[in-house]
Amino acid sequence: MKSRVLTAVVGGLAILVGLGGGVSVAADNVSFAGKTVNLTLGFEAGSGVDLYARVIARHLSTYLPGKPNVIVFNQPGAGGVVALNSWSAKSEPDGLSVAVVAQTQIDPEAIFRTNAKYEPVKFEHIGGVGGPSQALIISKDAVKRLTDKSQPPVNMGIVGTSLRTGYYQALWGTAFLGWNVKWVPGYQQTGQVRQAMERGEIDMTAFGGERDISYLNKTGKFTAVTQSGQHAGGKRIGRDVIGNAPILSDLVQGKIKDAAVKEAFDYSENVLQLGKWLILPAGTPDAIVDAYVKAYDAILTDPTYQNEIARIDPDSPVVKKAALDKLMVDLSKVSKKTIEHIHVVMRSQGL
Repeated sequence: MKSRVLTAVVGGLAILVGLGGGVSVAADNVSFAGKTVNLTLGFEAGSGVDLYARVIARHLSTYLPGKPNVIVFNQPGAGGVVALNSWSAKSEPDGLSVAVVAQTQIDPEAIFRTNAKYEPVKFEHIGGVGGPSQALIISKDAVKRLTDKSQPPVNMGIVGTSLRTGYYQALWGTAFLGWNVKWVPGYQQTGQVRQAMERGEIDMTAFGGERDISYLNKTGKFTAVTQSGQHAGGKRIGRDVIGNAPILSDLVQGKIKDAAVKEAFDYSENVLQLGKWLILPAGTPDAIVDAYVKAYDAILTDPTYQNEIARIDPDSPVVKKAALDKLMVDLSKVSKKTIEHIHVVMRSQGL
C-alpha cells in the first residue's frame, strides 16, 4: 500500500500514513514547530476574502500546535478558480498548505463553466463564516420602474458575466415577480459597481459587505428592495444593516410551478449559504484535520479575533466543519441539467 511521509509532527519524527488506513496519531501529538504554513486565496489584496484570510492567518499562527509561521499568498483570477486548480494539484496533505475559499470557487455553476480541476466535496473543510444576507440595492429614483414595464427598465449591474449569490434575487424577481430589469454585466470588481451606482450608470445591484451597504444607505439615495436572507436553523432571516427589506424567497413562495426550475431555485438557495472558509487538501490525515479544527474553535473564542471579525464581517454566521461537509455533499449532487436551467433563465433575460 502506498504511503505518505508527514513531517508536521511532534519532535520532527515522520509518521507513515497509508491511503485508506495505516498508522494514526492523535491531534494532540501533532506539532508544526519550526514550520511555515502557506495559506492561498484566489482573490485580490484588500478584498473581503483577503481581509478574512489575513485575520485567520494571524490567529492560526497562535493556535496551531507549535505556533508555525503562516504566510498568505494572493493568486486572483477567474473568481478564484485558477488559484484553487493550482493549489489542489500541487498541495501536499501535510498540514502546511491551506486555503481560504469562497462562493465563486465552489459554486457548481462556476465549476462546470470553468472546467475546474477539483471536487470541493473531497477537500477537508475546517470552518469559516457563512454567507450573510445580500442586499439588492436600488436607486430610489428607479423603484417605480422596477414593476412598471411601460417605463425604461432598471439597469442591474454585476461583476463579470455570471451570477454571484446576491444577483439571483434579480434573476428570480424578473422571472416570477414580473420585474422590469436590464442586465449590465462586465464590471471587474465590486467597488466599480458601487461607483457605477453613485454615478447613476446603473440603477441596481447586490451587495453583501456591510461597508458597501452602510455607505450607500448613508447617501440617502438608495434603498434595499429585497434581501437574500441568512440561513439560521433551517430558516431564512433578515439582517439588521439591510433593514426591513423582504426576503426574496418569501416573495416567490408558491410561484414556481415547474419542478426543474424549482430544483434550480433550491440550488441557488444553497449557494447563498456559502461564505468564506478554511480548507485542507484532500487526503489530509485525520490527526492534522483535528488539529486545525481545534485551532479554529479556539480562534472563535479569542477576544482579539472577535473584535477583528466584527470590523470586517460582523453579520456573517459562524459555520463549523459538520455544516460545511453537509453543504458540500448537497452541492456535489447538483447536476449539469440543473445548471442549464439557470442558464436558460439567464438567456431569456439577455444574459
